[in-house]
Order: sequence, then structure tokens, then C-alpha cells
Amino acid sequence: MPRLDWRMWFAALGSGRAEGWFLVFCQRLLEGSEPVGGLLAADPFPDVPPRFIRATVYRYRFTDPDTRRSTGAWWTRERQGLYVPVLTLDAGRLAPARLPDS
Repeated sequence: MPRLDWRMWFAALGSGRAEGWFLVFCQRLLEGSEPVGGLLAADPFPDVPPRFIRATVYRYRFTDPDTRRSTGAWWTRERQGLYVPVLTLDAGRLAPARLPDS
């Protein structure tokens, strides 16, 4: 499938190891690649590329009719875990981020 959203959906169904293309996607977002930012409905980083990026997997389910009526929500979601840890660029290469303790 050539569409980014479908590729991400199928990748998240996998074994939990990030697909090679997805890591390249992350690297290009960190580099501020305009063509890659253009793959998104709206570039979340229009002025300055991010310093850090991560991907989290969620399981989405339709709400039941009562929840839909009372909240207006079509979906509920449950966090499954990280797909890729926090990443950054180190000397131009994709690398795990060393974040300060919070």
C-alpha cells in the first residue's frame, strides 16, 4: 500500500520491531524534510524540525451506542506501548535519545 496511514497501520500489527522505512521516515522528520512533511495531512513541524520523536501504538475500538450518544466519541483508545523509543539525530544519524531524568 502506498498510503502512509495504511503502511503505519500494517507496521504496527507486526512483531514490534520497527520497519526500516519507518525509521527512515522518523529520520527525515527530524531533518525537516519538506517532501516527508508533505506526506502528512498537516505538517506538525512547519517552522523548525523536532529535536526528538517517538512512536506509540494504540488500540482503537468503536464506542458502544450509549457512549457515542453521551460523549459524541466514535472511538476509544488504549495505549499498547512504544513502537519506537525516543529518537534524535546524533551527528546526522538516527540514534536513541539520552533524555535527562525528570
